[in-house]
Amino acid sequence: MKFGAIGHSALSVITALLVTGSAALPHSAAFAQATPVYQGRIVYPDFAGRDRAFSMFKTRIINEMRTGPNFAGRYAMVELGCGTSCRFVLIADVATGKVSRFPYGGEEYYGLWLTYNVKSPYVEAQWESGGRCLKDTLNWNGVRFVSTNRRVAGGPSACEL
Repeated sequence: MKFGAIGHSALSVITALLVTGSAALPHSAAFAQATPVYQGRIVYPDFAGRDRAFSMFKTRIINEMRTGPNFAGRYAMVELGCGTSCRFVLIADVATGKVSRFPYGGEEYYGLWLTYNVKSPYVEAQWESGGRCLKDTLNWNGVRFVSTNRRVAGGPSACEL
C-alpha cells in the first residue's frame, strides 16, 4: 500500500496507539528525544500558600498527580471540564507541587483537544473558533509554553478526531 505524507503520519499515530496505548506525536526530531521520567516522591501543591489560586480544584489536581507524571517527564496535566465542549487545563509539577495554567482553555477554545506524552515536552492542541479549526504545537520549556506552529487547519470538520 502507498500512503502520502498525511497517510504515513496518520498510520504512525494509529500504529503507536495500537502498540503502546498512546500516540507518538510525529512533529519533528525533537519528539524523538525522550524526556527522562521522574521517579521520586510526589510533592503535592501548597494550597494554603503558593498554589492557593488552584485550591478549588484540589481534589482533581491531587488525584491526577497520584497517578504520576503524564507529560514532559515530571508534570501531571489536569484537564477540567467547564461545560459542553469546554475544557481548561492545569499543569502540576509532581517533583515540586507547583501548579500552572495551560495557555489555552475555556469557552474561547471550543472543543479543545490536547495530545501529549510523558516523554515529550510538546503538546498538540486543536480547537474551533470562528468557523475554523485551529491547531498549535506548544513546547514546554520548564517555565511556560511556547507556541511553535499555530495554524488554521481548515473548517470545523478539520478538528474532528
